[in-house]
Formats: sequence, C-alpha cells, structure tokens
Amino acid sequence: MNPQFFQPLWDIFGIKGWDAYTVFEWIPFVLSFPITYLVTRFIPIDLRKMYLNQVWMFYTGILGSKLFHILFDERLEHFLSLVKTMGLVTLLKQEFLMPWKGGQVFYGGILTGLAGGTLLGWFLYRGRDRWLNIVRTYDIVVFTFYMMSAVGRVGCFLQGCCYGAISDSFGLVFPPRSAAAFGLFRQGLLESPYLSTLPLIPTQLIEVCTSGSIFIFLLVRLPAARRLWVGYYAWHALLFHAIARFSIEFLRIDNRGSFWIFSTSQWIAIIVATILIVIRVWKKPHLKPHSA
Repeated sequence: MNPQFFQPLWDIFGIKGWDAYTVFEWIPFVLSFPITYLVTRFIPIDLRKMYLNQVWMFYTGILGSKLFHILFDERLEHFLSLVKTMGLVTLLKQEFLMPWKGGQVFYGGILTGLAGGTLLGWFLYRGRDRWLNIVRTYDIVVFTFYMMSAVGRVGCFLQGCCYGAISDSFGLVFPPRSAAAFGLFRQGLLESPYLSTLPLIPTQLIEVCTSGSIFIFLLVRLPAARRLWVGYYAWHALLFHAIARFSIEFLRIDNRGSFWIFSTSQWIAIIVATILIVIRVWKKPHLKPHSA
C-alpha cells in the first residue's frame, strides 16, 4: 500500500518515474495488444483496424473516466475552483491531455470507450456487416477492459483510493498520506491525513478478483467463439460486472457521488443491466454466430 512502490526501481536508473497508480494503468495497455492478437485468432476481424480502434477506445475511455470523476464523484466544485485559479485552458491541458494521472471512474471509461469505438467503427467498416463488425469490436475489447480493471485495481490498492468501509474483522490499515488517509480526513473519520487509517475493507482487491474472474471466464469461452453469437462476450462481461459492481458499492464509503439510496455507479449498473436484458430478449431470434 505504497504509491511509490516502484521508486526503488526508478532510483536504479536515476529517474523520478511514475507512481504505482500510473504504472498499473500503463502495464495493461501494453498487455492489451498481445491479448487482442490472441482474441482475433478466434473472433474474425481485421487486426489492423482493431488495433487502431483499440488505441482510440483506450484514450476516449480514459477521457470519459476522468470526466465522470469530475461530474459524479462530488468533485465538480473542486474543479470549478481550479478553473478560477489556473484558468480553463491550463486545467484542460493538465487533466485531459494527461488524464491517466489519477481520478478515474471505471464505468465512465467503459461507456465512453464503447461510444468512441462505435463512432470510429462506423467509418472503419462498410457494407451490410458494419454493425456486426462494430459489435465484434465490443466482444474483443472487453477482454482488455477487464484485464485492465483487474490490473489497474492493484494500482488503486497501492494508492489507497476506492477504499471500503471501516471493518475490524475484514479490514486493512492504509498508511499515512495515502489517498485513503486523506479521504477519511475530509470525511471527518480521521484526525489527520498524516495518521494511519482505521482498518478498511480492501474493495480494490475484491474488484481485482471480480474483474479477474470475468477475464478468466472470457478466456475459457474463447475457443468456442465461432459457435457463439456476436455480442456474447460483451453481453456477459458487462452483465457480470454490473452485478459485481452494484454489490461492491455497498462496501465502499469513499465519496463517489450518489442519488437517493444508491451511488452513481449503482445507478449505472442498474441501467446497463436493464438494457442488456432488453437487448437479449429483443434480439434473441436474430443473433448471428461469429462464423457467419
């Protein structure tokens, strides 16, 4: 639970280097290319177009995750104050040209990444199979999305963000000056951010397990891809994640925005699950296999 986990390595090379959060965002990005190559051996699609769309979806997704953080994590007032002190142009350069520095909402990344992929896919693919190929990109990219989530949440754990509720029976203590310590201090649950936290449920590691399980499920089902319908992988991954995220949110106490009795992410999970079920019922008679 140390944001400077990799600093001893950077010291060897005499450089400042990235903190753990940033490292665990870039590691899965690098891994996404061989994973995508593997998946396209089973799901037929133009690999070059897929790589192009994948990079675009990664960037639009990370922009969207930053935007969702500003709008829905009770941070809007903070960013408006930064606009007054720094200026809008400077803030946009800092937060949106290099959005991977911190402050992300995973659901924002998924939704805007898929939206960006749909937009670019509309221009990349032509003919009567245009929408089939766009949905195939969803099927392929969820492999990397949930690998990124599983690896990226390790960065959250080391950073101390996205922390869970106080628990003596199933909790871990985060160190002074961690994101968890500052978060609890702002919530009035810790006297100083320079103190260790109370034991907190490691919801970051729970999400590592849930996202990792989704990724493993996708890999196990990959050899059967040509017999399965287009959209199968994206549909199941998003549904499983919606169920898992809705449940995990009950264990968290960090400020992340809420309405009525549910957090923003829970409302998104409800909407996503509902849309997926409607699509499955509505499209069931018309689903085509990947081999079509």
